[in-house]
Amino acid sequence: MNSPAHSRRVLSTALLALVLPALVPAQVVTGGSISFSAGGALQDGDRPAFQKYSGHKKAGYGGIEDFTWSRTTDSSLLRLELRALAGDEDYRLHVRWEKFDAYYVEANYRRFRIFTDGSGGYFRPRALTFSYFDEALELDRSYLSFEIGTLTPDRPQFRLRYDRNTRDGLKNSLRWGDSNLAGQPFVPRAFSPSYLVVDEVRDIFTAEASQQTESTNWKLVGRYERTRQDNHHVARRRPGENQDRYVTQVEGRRTDHISGHGYYDSIVNEQLRVSAGGLATAIDSNLYGSKIYGGTPDADYSATFARRQAGDVGYFGLTGDSHLRQYVANLNAVWQPAKFWTIRPGVKYDHLRIDGAETHTDTDFGGGAAAAAIQRLTESANRTSWNEVTGDLEVRLSRWPSLSLYARAIWNTGEGTLVEQSILLPNRAPVIDQDTDYERQGERYLVNATWQVRPGLSVGVQFNHRLKTADYRSRRDNTLNTSNNRYPAYLIDQDIEARDVTAHASWRPGASLSLVTRYAHQRSTITSTFANQPEIRNGVLTRSVISQSATWTVTPRLYLTAAGTVTYDQLQVPRHRLTYFSDNNYTSVNLGGGYALGKVTDLQLDAYFYRADNYTDNSAVTLPLNAGQMVRSAYLTWIRRHSERLTFIAKYGYATNRDGSFAGYNNFNAHQLYWKVQYKF
Repeated sequence: MNSPAHSRRVLSTALLALVLPALVPAQVVTGGSISFSAGGALQDGDRPAFQKYSGHKKAGYGGIEDFTWSRTTDSSLLRLELRALAGDEDYRLHVRWEKFDAYYVEANYRRFRIFTDGSGGYFRPRALTFSYFDEALELDRSYLSFEIGTLTPDRPQFRLRYDRNTRDGLKNSLRWGDSNLAGQPFVPRAFSPSYLVVDEVRDIFTAEASQQTESTNWKLVGRYERTRQDNHHVARRRPGENQDRYVTQVEGRRTDHISGHGYYDSIVNEQLRVSAGGLATAIDSNLYGSKIYGGTPDADYSATFARRQAGDVGYFGLTGDSHLRQYVANLNAVWQPAKFWTIRPGVKYDHLRIDGAETHTDTDFGGGAAAAAIQRLTESANRTSWNEVTGDLEVRLSRWPSLSLYARAIWNTGEGTLVEQSILLPNRAPVIDQDTDYERQGERYLVNATWQVRPGLSVGVQFNHRLKTADYRSRRDNTLNTSNNRYPAYLIDQDIEARDVTAHASWRPGASLSLVTRYAHQRSTITSTFANQPEIRNGVLTRSVISQSATWTVTPRLYLTAAGTVTYDQLQVPRHRLTYFSDNNYTSVNLGGGYALGKVTDLQLDAYFYRADNYTDNSAVTLPLNAGQMVRSAYLTWIRRHSERLTFIAKYGYATNRDGSFAGYNNFNAHQLYWKVQYKF
């Protein structure tokens, strides 16, 4: 029998257990860090090329590189991240508040600047180049998002998100203007620089619901996207001549994009798992634009522009719309018929239809300044429909612990129709009247093997073969393929075939040394057949890449790293006086290392080398092709952990660029400096 004293003790303990959590405050943990940094460069040579290479403002940048702060309680988390670097215009803000096992709210903002080089070409025989605007071009990009979602366990999860992406500023373009200053026999040559004025905004709204259990997994997503694009391309033709003029091309678009997709995944039994998914998309776009020649960028159209020339073909008043509808459905399974076998069959159906129409006024100064301008009101329409079925089969064998075998085959077949019509108003005279049926077949076969030879040594090889064939049959065409104007129903067959093999080896000959070797070889061919012409091999791409990396811990205080890549890349095209083989061969090497000067101080060294020697001087008939460039850099970093809370970092680097394609106009030498201090609290 319990005594009264014992009963009182039990009652007191029970009351204390109920009251104590309310009397003791919840545990709160806070912490974070802040880093201040600054950098700049002492540079001579081409400033735009340096800023493009480094990604930093030559005049300097600095501010808060990273600020993080978090507050955690028994039931919630609040986290803040911040960056603000003036000069580079690099800003970031991230805030997340989370109620454990309930919901979360998150907001993000990111803005940064991209530096590009707006220089044009260089005509070596006459030592000619043009520069008529500040070629240190800058493009600002920003991302803003707000998201709220649930975190309730064992229940469906919901998520709502808003994103806003923008691009604003100037970037370089390779649509260069022409010049006759090179003189005979070189005229004309297009090497006058141009630039693109970018103004783009995209808003995205996303709603999502999903749930995952032990046997099923499903998700439904709805998305609405609204895009505004108002870009202007500005080029200057014949600068420094009597025919000096600008051509401005406006490319505008307003787009509404609505889509929904979802999938359902279910485990039927231990041997079988099936899944199904679907996608529906609707995109409606309104287009506008113009291409106008004038005395200044963004000039209004003038039929009596004084410096108009023959060949100044443009347009104005372009308005149009397009409507896209796409539906995709797929069905997949994972089947394990035996212990070491896994088979994944799948099938997909894709339907696409696009309808478009536009109206514009063609402009032409066919007779130059001595003749009246030509203006033609044109109306066009097109319709594309497409149906495709894709089959997929994947087989994996894991019979041996050290050897894994994998094979996959993909087949697709599709057919469609393209109708294009264009007429001149008001008499509705046909310009284009074409109806084409086309069929496309595709095959892809992939085999992969990975072998663990012994502990510390593994090798792998993969072979990939792809084939695409497309056949075109013209049902109606108002231009004969035996006439001078063979557009558009001229191509009747095109085949693309590619084979590639990759191999890799990872080896640890000792505890302190690690080696990784990779080799890849690819060969692709494009073969086309045109009406009333023999088969032509349009291009043969051959690419071989070998890379080697190594990490060596020499002593507990010293480590070294090295990585190198040698690439042979050549595109062969039919020989013609205007075209040469296109080479993209290059070598790149990275070297690094670190040494611990003491318990709290480290030194790190990084070096980089890049060399491309592909320049081909074909200036007798066209612009020189391919690139010739050499970049070298080295950086020394000093790190001192003054205390558990305080760290200092200083970096010095030297970089050089030698650009043979532009005869040294894009060369630079730069001393780069960087400082950083970090404090943890």
